[in-house]
Amino acid sequence: MIRGVVNARREAVVRLRVRGPGGSDQDVDAVIDTGFTASLTMPVTALGLQRQSGSQAVLADGTLSQFDVYAAEVEWDGTWRPVLVSAVGAEVLVGMGLLAGHELRVAVVPGWRRRDHAAPIVSA
Repeated sequence: MIRGVVNARREAVVRLRVRGPGGSDQDVDAVIDTGFTASLTMPVTALGLQRQSGSQAVLADGTLSQFDVYAAEVEWDGTWRPVLVSAVGAEVLVGMGLLAGHELRVAVVPGWRRRDHAAPIVSA
């Protein structure tokens, strides 16, 4: 089970560890975006990721964006798994490609805080 929080902007956020080809890794806070059909988007400069291809997509605002796609690994529910990272903007987003095969539960309750741990977000 992956746990996360709903932030003040009402975004469901999970912490992920992303690893590059040289073994360097980075913890990132990723917003779950159910409108994003690929797996992960993030800036790729810190991990030395290797470009795999180019792609394009229509963004939420309707604009067409061209971007590079990189290979990385994500620690997902205790296991490292390969993932393609779309280099689109500065935001880190988890898309439906990474969520496939999992159940997503988000409690969006004003003022709700659980002291012992964060709420469950994603489970297999």
